[in-house]
Formats: sequence, structure tokens, C-alpha cells
Amino acid sequence: MKVAMIGGRTSTLGFKAVGVEVVVAEVPEDGPRLWDELEKDKYAVVMVTEPVFEAIKRERKDFPPSEGLPVVLVVPAVTGPRGIGMARIREKVRKAVGAEI
Repeated sequence: MKVAMIGGRTSTLGFKAVGVEVVVAEVPEDGPRLWDELEKDKYAVVMVTEPVFEAIKRERKDFPPSEGLPVVLVVPAVTGPRGIGMARIREKVRKAVGAEI
């Protein structure tokens, strides 16, 4: 199984250099189409930049998958963090342990 990343050209450039399969979203609104076209059964992890994550989430109510593979990791774009990844981690921890940390 492999690792993929969906995001802007600048945000994904470094990941491609270390062997991550990159899918470039020219604009965040390309995200839902790129997610639908992605061969998800090939990947254990799909990293998605925050702007693309927001675009996919707006259009796909079942995104991100709640179980199974691929695991979706939200990463900041080069434009800076929006806090989405950290908020998702907090929510998962809160559900798991029943308290904020």
C-alpha cells in the first residue's frame, strides 16, 4: 500500500520528492473530483491539504471515511495552517477518552 497527497502544486512538491504519489489540485474546488477519481484501494494513507479538505467535505457528506482505508490526514498548505487537522485530532481524542486535552 502506498501514500498519496492531494493539494496545490507548491504544497505537494516536497512530498513527491520522498516518494509520495501526488495529485495536484490546481484550485481547492478540484478536490471533490480528484477524490472521486483517486484509486483509494491503492493507498493506506491519503494526505489532503486543508483548503482541499474543506472543498471535499462541503460536497461529499461521507468524507472523510470514518473507518477502514485509506486514512485521511489533513495537512496545512504552504499558505499556512487553518487549524483543521488539530481540530480533527482533538475531536478524535475527546471521543476516545471522553475529555478535552
